Amino acid sequence: MHYGSMIDYESPIAPYRQVAAILRERITSGQYRPGQRLPSINDLVQEFGVARTTAGKALRLLVDEGVAELSQGMGFYVRGI
Repeated sequence: MHYGSMIDYESPIAPYRQVAAILRERITSGQYRPGQRLPSINDLVQEFGVARTTAGKALRLLVDEGVAELSQGMGFYVRGI
């Protein structure tokens, strides 16, 4: 599924926050479960049509919020409850 149109560049909400919100919703809904690997930066770039830095900031925001964790060299994972 391609959500590029879901990113509203006219919105006062930064694109990386919009991507993080979509990922957060997928985690909340159970689409991504605790311990499951989240999409890579490259996957997010393709799916949402955003820059690599935007995708990376979205994933790091989820880490900062305690929703995800980074496993060095492995990727980002949904944090266990």
